[in-house]
Amino acid sequence: MVLIEAEPTTKQDLTLVLSKYGPVEQRIHSELSGRGGFRVGVLNTMESEVRHSPGKAVLLLDDVFEAFIISNLFSETLNPYDAYAMAVNRVLLFRELSELGYPTPDVSVALNPNVVGRVISSVGKTYMATPSASLGLDGIVTTWEGGKSVAEHRMYMANPPLARINMLMKAPPSKIINVQVIGNNCIGCGDLGGTWVLRLSRSIKCLMCTYIIGIYEDEQVILGVDPRVELTTSIVEPMVNAIMGGWYNGEG
Repeated sequence: MVLIEAEPTTKQDLTLVLSKYGPVEQRIHSELSGRGGFRVGVLNTMESEVRHSPGKAVLLLDDVFEAFIISNLFSETLNPYDAYAMAVNRVLLFRELSELGYPTPDVSVALNPNVVGRVISSVGKTYMATPSASLGLDGIVTTWEGGKSVAEHRMYMANPPLARINMLMKAPPSKIINVQVIGNNCIGCGDLGGTWVLRLSRSIKCLMCTYIIGIYEDEQVILGVDPRVELTTSIVEPMVNAIMGGWYNGEG
């Protein structure tokens, strides 16, 4: 682990766990060191192993499944283990959302392509997903033949195994949008109204998340969650504020 210290005498410690150390990651690192006045460690997983650590960490990894595992190596991470667990298992996500009082889609799981086709025949226009939105395989199908073909393709994918599990729900008649939450900021919410999304993020403690939201006429429903955001220069300030104010200092 490479440590770049803002104040060598301080005892506080925060680790940035990265897939790469590009310009945006460097700016986040610099801002944290400058504002926090404490040691900020940088661990690039492409160059170093990750070991158990008693400290806090911010995971800026490209792969959610890697973050899911690595989150357990630290005492606390910005998005906790439970947020990653919900991200790789939509059934768990929907159960948690339902218990919190949020609307959830009527979802079924089908493993056989013929079963997928039969479900789509009964549902009609179907949102065909996998257990994790981070796989990037979600889509809408409308016919028995189309759904069966997609399911067959997924079945023969060597990796990842989760791609073979088909989650089927009625497709939103209006539209599907993606929004990003970083601390107290909802990016891309627009006319959606981000208050409830921010409240949800606090409830599941996902302070750095992308949400897939389906618009069902007048109802907005979470279809998936991905505990990552697009790393651009515009998100540096809200991310640093979320880390320092809302999370590291225990104010969020």
